[in-house]
Amino acid sequence: MSGNTQTEIGLFPVSYLIGTNLEGAPTLLLNLLVAPPKHSVTGSAHIVNHSTHPALNVHSHVHGDYTYLTVMPPSEGRILITAQGHNGNTPNFKLHLVLNHDWKQGIANYSYFNGSAWVEVDNVPAKLNPELKSRYFPLPLEPGPVILPNPPIMALYGVPIQSAIASGDLAHMKTLAAYARQQLDAQPQLRKELDALKAEIAKLDRK
Repeated sequence: MSGNTQTEIGLFPVSYLIGTNLEGAPTLLLNLLVAPPKHSVTGSAHIVNHSTHPALNVHSHVHGDYTYLTVMPPSEGRILITAQGHNGNTPNFKLHLVLNHDWKQGIANYSYFNGSAWVEVDNVPAKLNPELKSRYFPLPLEPGPVILPNPPIMALYGVPIQSAIASGDLAHMKTLAAYARQQLDAQPQLRKELDALKAEIAKLDRK
């Protein structure tokens, strides 16, 4: 196989806990919706640190992309997620996350804006959040693995769409609606949730 052609699949969600668990260190909860047709990710980041005064509590709407990093055999490839985040119109989050080929764990470098300055957090472990019941298996396809959903993976409908509506982020809702339209043929149950999302978009567009 030449180039970076991959067998494309539907959307799937991932959630990561990123941090060292050391006293005084921040913890990042990263929730992403992965769109293989566009190699893009969208979602949210929540950084907390209760040891600071006042306690750190940073929320961010996240968007970015991912690429497969190929290495020489017998080493397995890696996945690089690069993303940025904002709260309203204010940029407040940057991320470089390198994952193992199976999406289960990796190492993250990220920075966040604490209201007065940017703070860098380097080389912290990332692992799948057990609260999100998703898992993946790779196919041995060069130049990088193709990731397929393996039940009980969470479908696009339900939590991701409801969270998008609750966020009030118009751009995020429009992006999610476009992705959902691509999935309707394969997952007819999306129709009801997509109609709710489109109604919310129309309401906000009229404001």
